[in-house]
Amino acid sequence: MTRLIIITFLIIIAGCTSTTGPKDKREMHNILKKETTQAEKLAQADYNRIFENSVVDGDSIELLEIGELTVPTGQIVVCDPLVVPDMAPLNRTVQPGKYPIKIYIAKTKESGDRYAIAKLEFKSQKADKWVLAVRDGEDISELKEEDDFFGFPVDAGLGGFFDYKSGLEYNKFIDGFLKKHPGGNIYDDLFATEFKKNAAEPNNPDDYGDWINFKIPNTELNITMFHSGYGDGYYPAYWGMTKDNEIVSLVIDFFVLLLPEDEK
Repeated sequence: MTRLIIITFLIIIAGCTSTTGPKDKREMHNILKKETTQAEKLAQADYNRIFENSVVDGDSIELLEIGELTVPTGQIVVCDPLVVPDMAPLNRTVQPGKYPIKIYIAKTKESGDRYAIAKLEFKSQKADKWVLAVRDGEDISELKEEDDFFGFPVDAGLGGFFDYKSGLEYNKFIDGFLKKHPGGNIYDDLFATEFKKNAAEPNNPDDYGDWINFKIPNTELNITMFHSGYGDGYYPAYWGMTKDNEIVSLVIDFFVLLLPEDEK
């Protein structure tokens, strides 16, 4: 704040003296601009292209709606729920409520159906920009390259959205389940059956299902899990925001579509 006051004072002085030329004012403007924009990092992609078109980069797009997410605190967690279920929430918050989750599937020619974008939709408005979602302690100024980002690790081929409170209850549930099933595996012993319920071809033994919207027993809370693009990796999330900085959505990019040319 002190630095900003000093800069503002210098600009006022510059405007009142005859020794300051246009170049100096322009430099001061650039400094101020940097001060006001360094807290955001924007996505290289415009995800509206995926939401508004049936074909993107030559691949057909299919919309899959997997129900609503209950959000009691407004603090959202994005993570691989089987590997890092205690991930810290993102540092922006939304209004508590229930919000639809939409998966945009790319029907690729080389690799079949791939979950490209997962979207948690808070409002129906179109986003004007996509701002990198970060957690407390993640410093945007550390991201030096255009394609640098903060995200979350995936080691079970899954991503997910849930509310921070739901995450706390989910972790209690996991602990209790494993105490009742010592030596067990929560995916094999529980979640595999839940995924199979949502298989596109239930009678196909090779279709294990790609998503669940799981209600935590003895609560009104839920978590979601869904396939992560091409599998394990490190993926970013972005807030969809209006020009007035109103949050309308949160997306996870699984790097299937809208890739830079050198990554295709």
